[in-house]
Amino acid sequence: MLNLQNAHIKPFRKRIFASAVLSAVLFAVPALAHKTFLWPTKFMWQPGDTVEIALTSALAFPKLEFGPGKDRIAFSSVVLAGQDIRATTLTENKTYLNMTFKADHAGFGVASMSSKTRSGAIKPEDTEGYLEEIGANAAVRKAFNDLPGTPPLNRSYNKHTKTFFCVKTCTDGANAKYKPVGQKLEFVASKSGDRKFVLLLDGKPLAGQDVVVYDIDDKGHKTVTDKNGMVIVDHPHSGAAMLTAVWITMPAKPDGVYHSDYTALTLKVAHSH
Repeated sequence: MLNLQNAHIKPFRKRIFASAVLSAVLFAVPALAHKTFLWPTKFMWQPGDTVEIALTSALAFPKLEFGPGKDRIAFSSVVLAGQDIRATTLTENKTYLNMTFKADHAGFGVASMSSKTRSGAIKPEDTEGYLEEIGANAAVRKAFNDLPGTPPLNRSYNKHTKTFFCVKTCTDGANAKYKPVGQKLEFVASKSGDRKFVLLLDGKPLAGQDVVVYDIDDKGHKTVTDKNGMVIVDHPHSGAAMLTAVWITMPAKPDGVYHSDYTALTLKVAHSH
């Protein structure tokens, strides 16, 4: 398999492409056009509260625009103060899928969800736009375009989301932020600093990968993971933020399936010193 490590999410620039992929959606939106993320009503809760965390897709972070159905979820998990929370409820909403649970003890929390695989074909007239959006390099584009006739482009994708939150304190169970939850592509915190994170692919650090950090005004700041898969939020930002990345797995043959794994982590970033 050929892997394109430096792909990243870009805004769609062609309305015709957005409408073409609408029939093969994950959260009722195009595969890579929208940001998909978990968004808690707040990042600090109190014991006894009913915690609410929205799963949504939107053109701009942190708007809530498109909510998936419960049947689109392949994996969900909540760990609070080192304990698995089993009693969670999912409620469908037009603009988000709402996860709720009772905060019966204090500590650091990690909520995560991953989608089921979605697949479909891109019409021949829209393949150039799609290859551009997933970050395919010139050689791969040429290989596909040199196929005889005008075949559709076959693609599939999964989306993986996480959020960090706290109940009264962020100390108890804080080790959970350093541990992967088992998603194909995911961010974990780094023990070397509050503003440092590691991007994992199949549980291993992913070097040289593009990452985009969004602030609360949806301003994106692009960076790249180092040789240890680490990325530093070094721009002058604090407060709510989102880290995103996408890994593209190219097929062995040009007429195969082009698969993407998208990941997003939302959290409250510590002040820089």
